[in-house]
Amino acid sequence: MRALFIIVLTSLLTVACSQPGRVKPDTASHHYLPPVGTKVELKRSVTVPPGRTRVFLQEGEITAGFDQYAPNCNFEIRTLSEQPQVISPEDFLVVKVQRLTEEVVELVKPIQVAGLGLAGMASDAGQSMIVRGVHLWFGSDTQPDVMRLTCRGGFDEPWRADLPSIDEMRIALGDYARIVLP
Repeated sequence: MRALFIIVLTSLLTVACSQPGRVKPDTASHHYLPPVGTKVELKRSVTVPPGRTRVFLQEGEITAGFDQYAPNCNFEIRTLSEQPQVISPEDFLVVKVQRLTEEVVELVKPIQVAGLGLAGMASDAGQSMIVRGVHLWFGSDTQPDVMRLTCRGGFDEPWRADLPSIDEMRIALGDYARIVLP
């Protein structure tokens, strides 16, 4: 009888310990991306300028020029037009999540040898700066031209550049949109 009790107890403990726990997402972490099934609730209309396919948001404001060293987001549409295009409020379902890395290389100017005007030790391999980000691809039946939301961290040295956290994405979007995790 005691052996049966030990077998049953061991079985119950094994099953209990093997159940996957529900871990609360850390929205401040640069390592946690919004998963497929996330909703991006666009609360206010945004207008894509003529001749563009994106509208940028940073610190809760729509901006034509933004600080590339700080987190930012943009809504992107598929069709280029010479007329302004309005993205209307809607709950967009995220159907695909894709990381991105963009690199900008600053070219190094040749070193001038003092007093001689001679160029020496020129190099075309300059300082590399990158930005990491995430594309949140949408699946919308009512606005199929609205392709995705892209959010980026700030440009930085490759070893220091981070993905934007969900909290930073939310700050960039302000009251225009809300990210709702599943």
